[in-house]
Amino acid sequence: MSVRVLLIALLIASCGGARAAEPSPPPRADAAVIASIPDGPVVYEPEQLIFPPEEFPLKADVARDAPVAVHGWEREFLTKGSADFRWFTVRLFVLDPDVPGSRFVADNGCGAVTWPDEQAVGFEVASGDTATRACRYEFKDGSRVLYHASGFRNVGILVGAQPRRDEVTDKIAVEWLAALSAQQIAIVGRVLATAR
Repeated sequence: MSVRVLLIALLIASCGGARAAEPSPPPRADAAVIASIPDGPVVYEPEQLIFPPEEFPLKADVARDAPVAVHGWEREFLTKGSADFRWFTVRLFVLDPDVPGSRFVADNGCGAVTWPDEQAVGFEVASGDTATRACRYEFKDGSRVLYHASGFRNVGILVGAQPRRDEVTDKIAVEWLAALSAQQIAIVGRVLATAR
């Protein structure tokens, strides 16, 4: 072993060994946009409102872009270059004009998300506020997926992600999901504001 390699190994060992990089911080939605959204129900189709790929905060490929259920749309983003997440999915549902988004959150507990190949163990985790719900799903292979449900007017929003590493705690993952939900609300607001 060369002296240079030995010195580098000693330096790393003296610093406590190699450390994993800190998870990246979640994006922030523009609160001014959300505060300036005009009143009234949302009457657009979900595909007109769903998170545009060019606005997604991480480099990602769109893996799925299709309707889900009645008046719902799902856009799934694969984040191959992210050290923190494997994928994100955004599902947006436009409910009847008299159905508040809070009802979507109340009606969609941790049993609302299912997988075709496996029955994951799901349980609620802290979401950060009382108007939203967050769930964690554990799989036999040790992987986990988190989802965050929120509502805005007569719109239901469900954002999910699969963390890539343990350093991305449930709390950090839910912060990301909540931030993406807030960005999705801002996108809905921007569409409503430009239409009036």
